[in-house]
Amino acid sequence: MSNLVDIVQDIISLIDLNLKVKGITDIGGVYRVEVCKTTLHLTLCSRVQDELGNNYEVTGISNNEYVDLKPLNGAPAFTGNLIVTRPITYLHGSPSSVNNEYLEVDQLTRNKTPFIWLLETYTYTPQGQESLLEAEYNARLFFMAESESQVWMNNQHNDYAIKPMENLANAFIEAVNSSFAFKTLTDYTIQVRPRFGVEVTNRGSRERIIDEDLGGVELNVTLELYSTNICNC
Repeated sequence: MSNLVDIVQDIISLIDLNLKVKGITDIGGVYRVEVCKTTLHLTLCSRVQDELGNNYEVTGISNNEYVDLKPLNGAPAFTGNLIVTRPITYLHGSPSSVNNEYLEVDQLTRNKTPFIWLLETYTYTPQGQESLLEAEYNARLFFMAESESQVWMNNQHNDYAIKPMENLANAFIEAVNSSFAFKTLTDYTIQVRPRFGVEVTNRGSRERIIDEDLGGVELNVTLELYSTNICNC
C-alpha cells in the first residue's frame, strides 16, 4: 500500500517551478517580466533566478501577468527566457511537530516559503483486488506564504498571500490531473486562510499553529490512486 506522505511528495515534484517569459520591459533598473501562464507562488520579496543562476528579487507583481525583478548581488539586466522559482518546502505531521520542524528549516521566512503542509492524521480506504484503484486517500493540505499580518491591509493579504497560494494549490491539482497515476480530480474544496498563524480553539483561546506570520489556502481533497499491482501469481 502506498504511503500518502510519499504520494504528496511525488505530486509536488511534478510542479513546474520554471516560469516561461513572454516579454521584458526595463522600467528604470527594474525589469517588468511578463509571463506566459502563471506567476505561480511568487509574491513580494520572493527571490528568483534566471537560467544562468543570476539572482533577482520580486519588487512588484500582477497575478498571472507579470513580475518586477530587481537584480541582486551584481546580477545583470534580466534577459532570460525562464524565471526559476525557489523550491517548495514540504512538511507533514501534527501542528506542534510541524511547527518545531518548520522553525528549524531556516531563520529567514523567505528561505522556507512557500510551505506545503500535509496534516496528520489522515484516513485512507484500500480498494478491493478487483478494483482499478489501489486506495482513496483523504488529504488536508495547507499552502502558505509569508504574510505581514501586522502591516498589510486586507487587499495586500489577498494579492500577496492568497492569490499566490491559490496558484500553487491549482498547480498541485493540475499535477495530479496530468499524472496517469491518479483518477482525475473533480471534487475538492479550497478554504482561504489570510492570517494563518493564529487559530481559535474550541475553548475560545487563541493559539498559534505556526509561530510565524503566514497566509494562504487550505485544500481538502480525496486522491484516488490507481493500482499498479499487475501480478497474477
